[in-house]
Amino acid sequence: MELKEYYKIWRENISVVIYAALIAVVAAYIWSVRQSETYSASFILNISRLASQNTGDYRYDQFYRFQADEKFAETAVEWLSAPGVAKDILANAGVESEKKTIRQLGKSFQAEKLSSSLVEVRYSARSKEEGEKLAAAASSFVSDKTKKMNSEAKDPNWFLVDMTNLVVARNIQDLRINLGIAALFGFFAGTLIAFGKHYFSEE
Repeated sequence: MELKEYYKIWRENISVVIYAALIAVVAAYIWSVRQSETYSASFILNISRLASQNTGDYRYDQFYRFQADEKFAETAVEWLSAPGVAKDILANAGVESEKKTIRQLGKSFQAEKLSSSLVEVRYSARSKEEGEKLAAAASSFVSDKTKKMNSEAKDPNWFLVDMTNLVVARNIQDLRINLGIAALFGFFAGTLIAFGKHYFSEE
């Protein structure tokens, strides 16, 4: 098939291409507006020590402490990844969670161990106030769990957790770029649909 024939098919189905582009642009506009009404937040959980184990060997004590710190940071990450924990944190912050699935609850907070003493937590919120409440509820949960773990340990008062570097920022979308990308996507999708329509009509 020559290029002229492809162009003819495209022109005969130009309405399909236009409709596809319009649908993509409208969808991108709605998505951009909704995203602009949400916030992204991040804070750091700083893990420190109140005491260390006395072993009589400084080098062994430092190694043991480092290993314990690494394990505790990993434990904090696992806590925040649990759906049940997320549900409790949302409830303590006054955020509705009944309509969320187990999978959604498990992804409410993205925790990452940056080092043995630092854990970064990222999440989304519907407002700046909600973002601040969620940060307070999450850090309070980890702190309370830590205190309980300390009280049950043979050597209590090992770990102390506090929250630092809280940032809550609005999700700003570049509407022109989003609509431009959507229009291009719709154009190519519409073109494929047009040729597909022509192909099946000849069958």
